Amino acid sequence: MSSESHTATVIEPGRPGSTYSDGPVWHAFGLSRAAYLVLPRRTLQSMPLDWQARFVALIQEARRTLPDEAFPQYQAIRLKDGQYAADPNCRYRRMPPFPHRPTEDAPARCDAPLAGAFVNTFTQFDQATQ
Repeated sequence: MSSESHTATVIEPGRPGSTYSDGPVWHAFGLSRAAYLVLPRRTLQSMPLDWQARFVALIQEARRTLPDEAFPQYQAIRLKDGQYAADPNCRYRRMPPFPHRPTEDAPARCDAPLAGAFVNTFTQFDQATQ
């Protein structure tokens, strides 16, 4: 998709047909109110090599196209039930890749593939540390 055609349809977010709020990413988050997608490096490195190459190429293209403020730095802290939780994925150098699921065990369809691996932006940090 060229950036010119994208700009023309993004002008009015929230309107049907806007690539911003009615595009594939919007729908891939499903009904979740997640504002972020968090993917552990171990997850990305566990993907087949051609997927990794496509992912990296898309992120490179996005970084060339979007302004720097579209890619701020964050620190991720794993929480479980509002409490800090150990994160084995941060030890990606010592952990093996995730095994691929057998084809027969794969879900038939995933309507919201980006829902689930997210940071709940409505949980204030103070609440999470209690």
